[in-house]
Amino acid sequence: MSQIDEIKTRTDIVELIGAMGVSLRKTGRSYVGFCPFHPNTRTPAFTVYPDSQSFYCFGCHASGTAFDFVMRKQGLDFRGALEVLAARAGVRLEPRDEEARKEDARRARLLEINNAAAKYFNYILVSMRRGEPAREYVARRAISPAMVEAFQLGYSLDEWGHLLAYLTERKGYSPEEVEAAGLAIRHESRGYYDRFRGRLIFPIRNARGEIVGFGGRALGDAQPKYLNTPETLLYKKGELLYGLDLAREAIRVEDRTVVVEGYVDVITAHQHGFRNVVAPLGTALTRSHVNLLKRLSHNVYLALDADAAGQKATLRGLTALRESADAEGDGRLVTTAQGVVRLESDVSLRIIRMPEGRDPDEVIKEDPELWRRLVAEAAPVMEFYLTAYTAGLDMRKPEDQRQALDRLLPLLGELDGAQQRVYISRIEQVVGIRAELILDLLRGEVARQPGARGPRGQEERGRRARPDGRAYPGPRHIPSPPADDAPHPAEHAPAESDGVRGQPPFSVQRSTEAQLLALALWHQSVDPAVEALLERGLADHPTMREYFGGGIEDLLEDPTHQEIWRQFSVLPPEWRPATPEDVRAWVEALDAPLRERALLLLDYALSRPDPLRFRKEAEDCATKIRLAQINTLLQRLNERAREHADEAEAEALPRLQTAVIAYRAAIRQPKRSSTFPDLRDLLGRE
Repeated sequence: MSQIDEIKTRTDIVELIGAMGVSLRKTGRSYVGFCPFHPNTRTPAFTVYPDSQSFYCFGCHASGTAFDFVMRKQGLDFRGALEVLAARAGVRLEPRDEEARKEDARRARLLEINNAAAKYFNYILVSMRRGEPAREYVARRAISPAMVEAFQLGYSLDEWGHLLAYLTERKGYSPEEVEAAGLAIRHESRGYYDRFRGRLIFPIRNARGEIVGFGGRALGDAQPKYLNTPETLLYKKGELLYGLDLAREAIRVEDRTVVVEGYVDVITAHQHGFRNVVAPLGTALTRSHVNLLKRLSHNVYLALDADAAGQKATLRGLTALRESADAEGDGRLVTTAQGVVRLESDVSLRIIRMPEGRDPDEVIKEDPELWRRLVAEAAPVMEFYLTAYTAGLDMRKPEDQRQALDRLLPLLGELDGAQQRVYISRIEQVVGIRAELILDLLRGEVARQPGARGPRGQEERGRRARPDGRAYPGPRHIPSPPADDAPHPAEHAPAESDGVRGQPPFSVQRSTEAQLLALALWHQSVDPAVEALLERGLADHPTMREYFGGGIEDLLEDPTHQEIWRQFSVLPPEWRPATPEDVRAWVEALDAPLRERALLLLDYALSRPDPLRFRKEAEDCATKIRLAQINTLLQRLNERAREHADEAEAEALPRLQTAVIAYRAAIRQPKRSSTFPDLRDLLGRE
């Protein structure tokens, strides 16, 4: 049994969800409560199924296993959720190799040092007479004692070795370890000395609340004004957001993250009840930041200065975000019909326009209602681009008009026809060039884009977008099958049952989704073939997109399979394993919990007796899984109908059930004969 299977065996999802703050009551064989992932107070729509160890919300369609719940509730990635559940279950995770074990030990040591330093800094600020300069600054910025405690603010004495002496002589750490934590600097001739001196200290925590670094603000004329921990084993400034550990719950509940620029902006916002506010650490918003935030909310609002410098900073940030999205192969920036720039990976961006000369800290303290209004009126990024890209240009001059169009046409090229018409009209008004000419220029721009496909000139891969610009629900919509015509358990055992509560350990042959994943890893043409199959059904039944996605990621329920496919699918095309040897090398480089399962999948793929029919087999697997998902949804809708739903839901349920049954009928359409080899396999072999 793998470590992941052992964790699943020892985890009861009902106990887990209850322990994480969701009140559940038993109804029949399941449990119901109010969903923690969207505001709901009238009807308990959140259902937990002990038999399949899964959950599903009939309101927001959040669903999945214990891993999914922890990832979404705490804003963690798969590895983070694995560690949380392992600790709760008493399972010791073994690092991949000796070097990984050493790195874990170094990491634990640095966390100890940072914790000791944070307590030291905080004690000086709160209790020592020599901390008075910092206390005066805190009082001047109107930071309350509660916020000092919550953010564990501190003060570093204006001395060269006070902290170093405390950590080495009192706590027993070596100077080399203190330097590795970023708290000391080594001079070639004078030895080690403190990095932070005479500064207000802001401990920087990761999403799990671990102190990984520090920021220090000079209280006098020292330069730089702000000084951060350098890059260390723990501290990666492009991957951290100040205040995220305290903001997670509010971000999830409000379905919105507000990004500001400074530490004090964050603290003031939290002090006045705006707890969904975070800040990057002296960098523009990065792709890694977005990956952190999208686990909690699809909506990101940037609160940036209204002056020219603020506009330039905003443009730099959006450009960096666009470039990093392209470089990492995980979704481009696109623009919705509402003018909101979003990532194909499911995040929407808006701009909060601050009053000129005022920052969030000042606005929130002086007029909280104004802050609420500014957030509510946040502008679509496309409107921001229109303003920023025409600023300083004279629209009466042809050369300035052309310059504005050169900047705006790439954005227009990312819109579909209806969206383009809206913004072509807006550009016509702002720039003063006829819509017909803009459209002609746009066609030329789209044709020049590499890999252009279709009217939007972009690869239509990844999750499909809803009409409102949000991506469709991700990988785990409808967990664990049964029902009248679902595949037999021996043919399609739910992944979360593998090795759980006395059942046999994991076997590829027992799991249809494992067979599908094995084929998709081994044969590159399986992914588009399965997507085309699923999309055919969804195209005829578009209302089902809210419940079922159209990619392999939407068919995987086992968290191990989900993570293997996620790591594989985000690889840029040029890095994708192209040969069997490359695939195996990629698998060998995975972390131990994933590598063990992936090797079983490869062995299964190699054992197939008729490799020419792999696409047909993959399509059959996808069809079985989709039918099981549909039957599970129908079963749960029937259960819901028997409960006391409110009037609106009682009226909507029959229509939804009819639509799901029609979709199931489409999926059951007769398939092509399996007597003869599939010509697509013969013609499309890699």
